[in-house]
This record gives sequence, structure tokens and C-alpha cells, in this order.
Amino acid sequence: MQQPGNFNASLEKVAKVSLYVFIGVVVCFALYLVRGALFPFVLGIVLTYILNPFVNFFEKFIPLRNTKPKLTRAISIAIVTLSSFLIIAGGLLLVIPPMFKQSSELVADIPNLIRDARTTVESWNSEYASNIPEEIRVEIDRLLENGGEILLSAFRGVLSRTAVAAVHALTLVVGLVVLPLFVFYFLKDREAVRESFVEVFPTDAQIHVVYVLRILNRIIGAYVRAQFTLAAVVWVLISIGLMLMSVKYAVLLGAVAGIFELVPIVGAWLAVIPTIIVVLSTSPEKILWVLLLYLGVQLFQGAILVPRVQSFAMKLHPLMILISIVVGSEIAGLWGVVLGPPIAAAAKELIIYFNNPPQYGILAEENEILEPDESGIA
Repeated sequence: MQQPGNFNASLEKVAKVSLYVFIGVVVCFALYLVRGALFPFVLGIVLTYILNPFVNFFEKFIPLRNTKPKLTRAISIAIVTLSSFLIIAGGLLLVIPPMFKQSSELVADIPNLIRDARTTVESWNSEYASNIPEEIRVEIDRLLENGGEILLSAFRGVLSRTAVAAVHALTLVVGLVVLPLFVFYFLKDREAVRESFVEVFPTDAQIHVVYVLRILNRIIGAYVRAQFTLAAVVWVLISIGLMLMSVKYAVLLGAVAGIFELVPIVGAWLAVIPTIIVVLSTSPEKILWVLLLYLGVQLFQGAILVPRVQSFAMKLHPLMILISIVVGSEIAGLWGVVLGPPIAAAAKELIIYFNNPPQYGILAEENEILEPDESGIA
């Protein structure tokens, strides 16, 4: 028979867990209600993951690092943050205007591009047309027409959502104005933020909370940095390659390729579709060189950059990545596609940890988990 003291302790533990779950649900619901204003802060967290290694690097070369470590870190953060925002602002001034111009032109030109691309394909296959059944030719035409309608609807949908978002531009502008301050203080006080968060939990659970934060930090930090590096490299290489070949909408198509690279496995295949349509309709003689360009870029990033994502962040079988993409897309759309794989990887690591948590004594002796993480923010 269970003793009254044990029963009360169990009841108290259940009450605490229920309270934490309730607080978590309330916080998630509140974040959902203000999700439109969260973009600058999500961007700030992403920038923090990207910039923190550079802050740690420059911090080592400041003479005051031994006598005044807090001032040293603040100086390093200021240097890296200011330099980064100047580079980003300069890049946007160079890239955004031609991208908007090309986007408007492409939306207006999509029906003609689809028609011309279909004409090119039909001319190539004219000598084999007699061997293709009528039903198959009709189906091919239908697929091309549907593909054009889908592409046109997608671009119009993006523009319409952009117009709707412009109504709430004040919130976005305010968020972007405070973004540099948010990044600065998050980088500067990351340890204080972590300690404050950990202290919310019971004493006997704090060591596990710290361990979980380190797991999440390692996976998310490595994934964010590698994916954005991959996207930037693909954007630059594809844009330069298409411009050298005088392909229409080169900058925009390069940006599309870079954005789709954020989607694991299937992103590269999706990115080449609009380029194929544009090239077939405007410069069909260049299609082979364009395909070789995309293939070369994919081989480069697949041999050098993707292994970093898989070995340091994902550690997931490709089948699990595909499943996480499909499930994430169903739950959260594009954000679910991008964030599904790292969430699945983090869930796997957490399940492994909680099935075999480290002993308190080992953690206390090594003290490894309590040391600041040089690669991330936690």
C-alpha cells in the first residue's frame, strides 16, 4: 500500500508537471497570436547562431580579454554586428532592386514562357511525334498547361501575400529597427539568458535542462549555419553562371535556387524547374550548359557542404528527412519544410538522451555540459 507521504510527493510532482505543460501551452498560443511580429526576432536568433562563431574568434585577439572579459565580448560583438549589417545592407541595395524588377517581369511573362517552352519541346520531338500515341501527347500538353498555371498562381500568391503584409509594415519596420539591438544583447548575455531559463526548473531537473539545451544548440546551430552557407553559395554561383550565359532573370533564378537549397534533398530538383522553363522559352540552345551549371553546383555543394549538415546537425537517414519534410509541410507549410528535418534530428537526439541519461556523478566530474558552447548560443 502506498504511504501518504509518497502519495503527496507524487501528487506534487504531477501538479508541477501539469503546471509546466500549461505554461508551455499558454506561451505557444501567445506566440501564435503574435506570429506576424515574430519574424524579426526569429531572424535575430538565426543571425545570432551565424555570428556567434565570428564573435568568439575576434574576442581572442582583443588585449582586454583577460582583465575585462565582458567589455571584450561587447567590443567583439559590436565589431561583428556592425560589419555584418553593413555588408547585408550593401548587398540588399545591390540585389533587391533588380530582383523586384525581374519578379514583376517574370510574373507578367509566365504565360508566354510556358507557351514558348512547350513550342520548343514540341519542335524537338516533332520527328518522334508519329510514334507517340495521341493520348500521351494530350496528357503532356495538359501537364505543361497545369504547370504554367501552378507557377503563375504561386508567384501571384507570393505577391498578394506581400501586399497584405505591407499593411502591417509598421510592425515589421519597428522589429527590424530593434533587430541589431536584439542580436547584440542576445550575443552579449547569452549565458545569463540560459541561466535564467534553467533556474525556472526544479534543482534536480536543471542538469537535464542544461544537457537538453546543449543538444538543441548543437543541432540547430550547425544546421542553421550550414544551410544558410549552402544557400548563399548556391545563390551566388547560379546567379553568376546564368549571367555569364546571358540568361534572362539570372539574379532572380539564382535567388530561387538559393532559397530552395534550404529545403533538404528535394530543393535542388525544385529549383531547376523555373530555370528550365525560362531557358527553353528564351534561349533553348543554352539548355545543356544551364543543366551542366546546376549539376556542377550540386556536385560541389553535395561533396563539400551537405556532408557538414548531415554529420554535425542532421544525423538522420534520408528517408526520415523526407518524412519530416512531408509532415512539416502539412503542419506549418514552408516553415515546416525548412524546420522539419532539424526538429526531427533534435527529437531523435532527445529520445536517445532520455532513454540513457548521463549519470550525475559523471557530469559533475567532467563539468563539460556546463561550459559555454563556442559554436552556438546556449
